[in-house]
Amino acid sequence: MSSVLIIDDEPTICWTFEQALSDAGHEVQSFPSAESAFDELDHLDPDVVLIDVRLPGMSGLDALQRLR
Repeated sequence: MSSVLIIDDEPTICWTFEQALSDAGHEVQSFPSAESAFDELDHLDPDVVLIDVRLPGMSGLDALQRLR
């Protein structure tokens, strides 16, 4: 089972990914912004990150650099 982190400000996108990935047996956490994900990142160790490029606040590209 993989741990997947989803960062997207569209609730329906998050819900769709959550349902599909959970049904496939993955552990899924989703957040509406990069900042909110970073607040919890100390408690998470995702195997995969799905991130939107356009987010409120920090952009997905900037967040990706920080996630590395």
